Amino acid sequence: MSRRQTLGALSPNQLHGRQSLAPGKNGQTKDGRQSLKPSAAGRPSVAPRPVERPSNIGIERRSSAFGKNSAVKQDPRPLNDKNFFNGCIRTIITYASTHGYPYALSPKMLASPTGKDFAQLAFWLFQRFDPTLKAFGKVEDEVPLFFKRLNYPFQLSKSALFAVGSPHSWPSVLAALMWLVELLNYDDKAEEAGGQQFDDKQRSERQFFIYASTAYRYFLAGDDAKAQAADDEMLGQFRERQAALLQGNHSLKQSIEGLAADLDDLRRQPSPLAAAQAAKQEVLADQRKFQEVIAGNQAQRASLQKKLEERQADLEAKKSALAAVRADNEALVARVAGQSLSKADVNRMVAERQKQKGLLEGVVMQRESLQQRLYQAEVQLESCLNGVEERLRQYHSACHKLGLLPARAKRAAGVAYDMSINRAATTQAELISGDIKGVIRPGLLSLRERYRLRGRELAEDGLVLAEQLDAAREANQERQEELAALRRQVGAAEERHRGLKDALEVDIAAIGGQADKIKVNT
Repeated sequence: MSRRQTLGALSPNQLHGRQSLAPGKNGQTKDGRQSLKPSAAGRPSVAPRPVERPSNIGIERRSSAFGKNSAVKQDPRPLNDKNFFNGCIRTIITYASTHGYPYALSPKMLASPTGKDFAQLAFWLFQRFDPTLKAFGKVEDEVPLFFKRLNYPFQLSKSALFAVGSPHSWPSVLAALMWLVELLNYDDKAEEAGGQQFDDKQRSERQFFIYASTAYRYFLAGDDAKAQAADDEMLGQFRERQAALLQGNHSLKQSIEGLAADLDDLRRQPSPLAAAQAAKQEVLADQRKFQEVIAGNQAQRASLQKKLEERQADLEAKKSALAAVRADNEALVARVAGQSLSKADVNRMVAERQKQKGLLEGVVMQRESLQQRLYQAEVQLESCLNGVEERLRQYHSACHKLGLLPARAKRAAGVAYDMSINRAATTQAELISGDIKGVIRPGLLSLRERYRLRGRELAEDGLVLAEQLDAAREANQERQEELAALRRQVGAAEERHRGLKDALEVDIAAIGGQADKIKVNT
């Protein structure tokens, strides 16, 4: 058992002056950064005190944006820019309204504040850095000193603070207050991020500190049982934490395996981009077809509109001719009424009238027959055009499947196989767009002949491969038979070898017996 050293030689200052095992100093954040926010135990004040020297001020952190420099720097910010000026005012008002500023604050007041308004706002911002600040001296003395202790990178003159609301001095002072607000916002964000990131680590270090201090206290008291119990408790906590970490690691491995399986499934599946591109090409092709159909319908509409105008002009001309005929008829009736007619003239006129009436009825019947035939022809033409459009849709679908559309497709070879129907066409040549006899038909025949030759070559290659396969199978059968014969020979040789081995073993045993007898006799 090891002997415990005595503490008699240690002075009280040495006993109580050992280094602390705590994870961090009071007033620091979890990442070791000096906090600007008030803590439970308080922090040093940055306010000027008559009994303290400037070197003893508690706030020693530097600005995140500027370093410490003894030379006077020129402020690069656009202090006289109106947008920058208004932006500073909005930022200060936003921070003050969200952090409980106790006085009224408005953009108009910050545009040209009084000395009292500035003193209240500056004192409140300084208290955000140092909650222990209770008194505030002269503004022109305290404010530059405070900014200097915060390592403000630009000089803030006292003359600017005597007339703080004047147009020539207020923009620089407002920019300094804006700097304070940005620094406070940064400190809030940094503490929030640090608290979220280091909670578990600080908790673990605190538990270990409690364990170390407790075990050391039991060690100094000589209570080995309690010290061992503390060790066992901490060991149990470590094992529980290790088990939790292992369980989490196992869960992460399972999650990784599941994600890897999902990734493999996604990789094996067809590319959504390729499917979307193919669908896009089909939609574009359909769009072109619809545009062509719309263009054809518009052309047909224009043609029908033109025909309607012509029919209306004909109708007006016929109405004019009818009016002229009626006027002539009335004139003739009046003329006939004024003439003296004989019975023979009346009979001749009646006969002529009957003849003209018969001719008119024949012409009317012929007209109705022609109109009926024209209607049937139009219905038949519409049916034929619909059938042609259906055949064109089938043709385009087959061309898409064969890779012939569009002209830049793989098997199109630059040939335009696309065709469309023009319903407003007046001749057969204008009905179908595309040179069928000169381009499309020869291209399709050439493509068919090329693939027919390719099919023959592949069939011949298949026959050659089939013959080679049969020859290989026959050779393999012969090799199998030779292998079986060799195996039988090996089995016979092994059998002879075993027989010779047994005979040799018998001879060796007999010779050994004879040798033993000779040794016994000698």
